[in-house]
Amino acid sequence: MLHVGITADWEEGEGGRKLVLSREYFEWVRSAGLLPVALPALPGSEAEALAGLSALVLSGGHDIAPSLYGADPEPRPGEHYSHPDRTAFEFTLLWRCLKLGVPVLGICLGCQTINAALGGDLVRHLEDPHLRHRRSAPGGPSPCHRLHVEPGTLVASLYPGRDTRVHSSHHQAVGNLAAGWRITAWGPDEVPEAIEHPAHPRVLGIQWHPERTPRSPFSRNLGRWLREQAETYGADGG
Repeated sequence: MLHVGITADWEEGEGGRKLVLSREYFEWVRSAGLLPVALPALPGSEAEALAGLSALVLSGGHDIAPSLYGADPEPRPGEHYSHPDRTAFEFTLLWRCLKLGVPVLGICLGCQTINAALGGDLVRHLEDPHLRHRRSAPGGPSPCHRLHVEPGTLVASLYPGRDTRVHSSHHQAVGNLAAGWRITAWGPDEVPEAIEHPAHPRVLGIQWHPERTPRSPFSRNLGRWLREQAETYGADGG
């Protein structure tokens, strides 16, 4: 069975630093016929972390520090940053994956990570008065919404139909795109929901959470795509 790495965050507490990663990612990747492997954010270990992996999932999580995409570094109310080790680790992992051709799926924060790590920036606080993109309260239900998908794109090839809904939970979003990337799906209020690059067909960033709806046809299609990319990468000698 092919191994897929899933990035995780660190949480500092009285008992020390703990690895944080939702079980839902493991279950969804496993349902796609792949073996999930949690990747602790240890900057400097990126080459070792990728050894033996056939694909990478950049998981969701807290915000990227604004200084890393050229924004005012002063914190604002409502921002909760990922551990700096996680961001440094994920940026370097992504750069290595692009160089080596390792398949990458960026989910929610992972989509934003792809854009920020490659020179784009983020919408620091997404105005969402109707709560189409984030929860009304921590731990509450994720909003569901439809997508507008660009025809002829990777996302379009996986999208079951216009009545399909996805689960979102984010207060930031992709802003100015990194060079060569394009938005291939939008949600309500024209918020970017997927990004692709023609020179990197094994890399996809999505703003929604397929792991929260593992039995939906769309989530199954995404899992199948990830498995196919992992198989192709393995067959190519990766």
